Amino acid sequence: MDYTSDGDSELEAYGSDTYALLLSGDIEVMNDEGLYRCPFCSDEKDDYNKYDLLQHALGVGAAHDQQVKDKVDHRALAKHLKDDEPAKSHSPLLQPIVIDPQPPQHNRDDLFVWPWMGIIVNMPSEYVGKSANRLKEHFSRFYPVKVHHVYSKGRPTGNAIVEFGKDLVGFRNALTFENQFENEGYGKIGWQEKEHGGPEPFGWIARADDYNAPGAIGDFLRKNGDLKTADGVEDEETMKNNKLVASLSFKVIETDMHIRELKSVYQERTASLKRMMEQREQQLQSYNQEIQKMQQLSVEHTKTIVDENKKLRLDLQSMTHELDARSKQIDELAAQTDCDRRNLELEKQRNAMKFNHLTLAEQEYQKADENVLKLVEQHKREKETALNNIKKLNEKLHLTHKLQLDIKHLTGKLEVIKLTPGNETSESGKRIAELTEELRDKIEEMDYTENYNQDLIVQEKKTAVELQEARKLAIDAIQRFPGQTSDQAHIGIKMIGELDLKAFSNEVIREDDKKLQELKEEYGEEAYTAVTTALTELNEHSSSGSRVSFPEMWNYKEGRKAKTKEIVQHVIKLAKASKKGR
Repeated sequence: MDYTSDGDSELEAYGSDTYALLLSGDIEVMNDEGLYRCPFCSDEKDDYNKYDLLQHALGVGAAHDQQVKDKVDHRALAKHLKDDEPAKSHSPLLQPIVIDPQPPQHNRDDLFVWPWMGIIVNMPSEYVGKSANRLKEHFSRFYPVKVHHVYSKGRPTGNAIVEFGKDLVGFRNALTFENQFENEGYGKIGWQEKEHGGPEPFGWIARADDYNAPGAIGDFLRKNGDLKTADGVEDEETMKNNKLVASLSFKVIETDMHIRELKSVYQERTASLKRMMEQREQQLQSYNQEIQKMQQLSVEHTKTIVDENKKLRLDLQSMTHELDARSKQIDELAAQTDCDRRNLELEKQRNAMKFNHLTLAEQEYQKADENVLKLVEQHKREKETALNNIKKLNEKLHLTHKLQLDIKHLTGKLEVIKLTPGNETSESGKRIAELTEELRDKIEEMDYTENYNQDLIVQEKKTAVELQEARKLAIDAIQRFPGQTSDQAHIGIKMIGELDLKAFSNEVIREDDKKLQELKEEYGEEAYTAVTTALTELNEHSSSGSRVSFPEMWNYKEGRKAKTKEIVQHVIKLAKASKKGR
């Protein structure tokens, strides 16, 4: 057997081994669908018919650019395909199969072995005990599912069972398989007439008598099948299909109604989210405008204070230079006469004392100026901190609302995907897992945002305490300016909770309190009003709930507690007035 032109004995022996493996069926050429595939080309994914595979094997075996091993394998494959051609014989097992285009007939009440099976008896010796794939390949025109050799006590009997599946298509293939043998005279009747003799194989479809017959064939059929009529199988399949269609139709209608409800909820939530986003944009725009306005006012106030301080400092320096010039003039005149010298000495001392007073006044002014700047700067920082905290709270509140809407949106979307028909694929499962993970992340982010909001609230309370301390510092600073806290000013210090003694020259009372009733009867309406006003102020402005009066900056013009901005402006006004007084 010439497998290679090189004459190498080892390669020739290798080709013989490959051919033997192909012949025994250990190397498969035909798959379960009856299509051919080259077993030596791992990259080949195309299916062939037998003739095309033979041409492929011959081409690779004769190519000059292939390795010797590949050429030897393909030449062995070509020889196997050529040798596997049926020999000219009267046996239907060895002749080319010609399928009758007319499907065979059968009685409605005939019982067949199900899954549908064909029986082959009296096989040629070259097929007995060999790979069942050779028989399957030979009968590939009938689309067999499997081929089994029949054994008795561990030895092959020369018989085989061919399975054709469970559906009606397999039943028609099994009948065509039987008809092929019957047309050649090698069916079941021919086998019985020849009394189980002769060299030719016989074949037919397995029926009730074969199922109940003793022997290896009957045992195999009873072990692997049941008896059914073709019409019964068809009715069962029809009933199953009708039930399945009805069940699926009901499920589709029910799922469609649920999806519509979810879509309606989704649209409502989408519209609500859109409205919230628009409101948020408006709030942010208003907030930004207010912040810009406050920052501009703060810059302008700071610039005004700095400019006035520079001007005052220049005026003070000018006065100092003037005193120096006068001191020099006095020194020059001192040399003229002793009397004039004494007068000049006295004048000089007075000028020195005045200079010292101005120096002390400048120092006091600088301290007051520094205190005012510190107060302004502290107010600016505290105001910015409060505004930033408010901004963060608004942003976190919006983020919390958005996370809640995202969680509801993802939950609804996840329910829609789960209830949509046809979502049993791995891709849909992966999508559901991704949505579930995203939902879990949103819930964790919302928990973190709520914890952060609590921290901002604590910081807001701390800022409020610092602002109260700044107000106390401003009250202490204003009290250092005598004569500037009279009732004539719009802004001044008021003792919260202190009674107006002038009110007790007339009489008042409150109707729901016994003691106030007595006060009203004794002192009149004005005294009653003074007492109730003092109690109201203590309730509104005392953070500790104490009934002891305390000083507070007050806007007398509007009758309310002065704002921090008004306090700073009033301090600056007092500082200017104090400088002019000097």
